[in-house]
Order: sequence, then C-alpha cells, then structure tokens
Amino acid sequence: MREARVSISDSEFETMGIEGLVSLCQEAGIRDFEELVCRGVGAVVRVEVETRLDEERLSSLECVDQWEHVAEIDGTQLYVIAFTAPELPEDLADEMDDLVGTCDPVVNERGATLSFVGSQEAIAGTVSEYETAGVSPDLQKLDVYEGRERPIDDLTDRQREVIQTAYDEGYYEVPREVTTGDIAAELGVDPSTVAEHLQRAERNLLSHHL
Repeated sequence: MREARVSISDSEFETMGIEGLVSLCQEAGIRDFEELVCRGVGAVVRVEVETRLDEERLSSLECVDQWEHVAEIDGTQLYVIAFTAPELPEDLADEMDDLVGTCDPVVNERGATLSFVGSQEAIAGTVSEYETAGVSPDLQKLDVYEGRERPIDDLTDRQREVIQTAYDEGYYEVPREVTTGDIAAELGVDPSTVAEHLQRAERNLLSHHL
C-alpha cells in the first residue's frame, strides 16, 4: 500500500469547476477543512471558517449538492458541504474507486494538498485521469502507507458499507444465508456492483494478513 502526497494549485480549481466554492470559503477565512466522505469526483466536507459564508451564493453554486450550517463555536462557523466537481470526468471516479481513499486535505489561498492512498497502479491511474482532465497534481511525496489502527479503516466508505451489509445479512455464514443479489436489493445497487466491492474489500483486508 502506498501514499502519494500531492498538491493542486489554486488556478486549477476553475478547471475542476469548484473555484466558486473554494473562493467562497477562502473569503470567509478557512480555519480547518476535513473530508468526511469521498465519493468519486465529489466529497462531503466539514469546513470551519472565521465568518459565515455568503449562503445565497453558496446555494447558487452548480457544484454544491447540499450544505448545512452546523454550529457557531467560539467565533468559528462550522459547515458541512456536499459537492461534486462538474468538470471532472466519470472515468476519474472509476479510477478513484480503486484507491483506498483520499485523506488529510489542506486548503489555503495557494491551493490544496491531499493524499491518495492505494496501490501504486491505482495512484498512477488516478493522477493520469486528473491530467487528462487538465489538472496536474504535483507529487510532493510517495511513501509506504503506514495504515490506520484497524484494517477495515483502510476500505472506502462504499466497500465498508457493502461488506458490513454482507456480514450482517449472513453472506459469510456457512452455508451462506444470502446471495450478492439479496445484498444488492438491500442496498439498491446492481449485483455486479456488490460483487466488485466485496472482491476489492476482501482483497484489501487480506493484504494486511497474507
């Protein structure tokens, strides 16, 4: 498992279609930025800013799917924002499915830095798709990923959801109590999608032990 630390310049946010959201947060004074969920070419993020965002502008942004002002704590405004980068291709989302995930994003007036975690092949494929879309992540560091405390924490959110549902429904009982079709019906996805996520999740978990 590898971790690539990359940076994306401020000017490339326009290429991604999220410059309006980033500049709005920058204007309000970003204090902290945390990715809660990564979902292909979008994410759900928690943003702490010094002053309240221009919420009328926030609602009008094409890239913003939904948002909520969660709290005001010690003069800091806390928001949760779900967004999708409209100018990034779906092929990039497919490549990012092969990553364990992204982590530790830092956004400031110069741009953003974040980590891609996964196999070297998955990282290279993700960077290549970014470059095809006109965004050139600058590689700062490539190293062995130390991992988290539990192997399951290294699965994507979707992989965790699928494998947890499979476990809860009896997929791993002997004999099996449900099929991938039953799990797919529970989650509202195609059986082939369930099979693919189970295979990737099992591979990632087994890589910690074999």
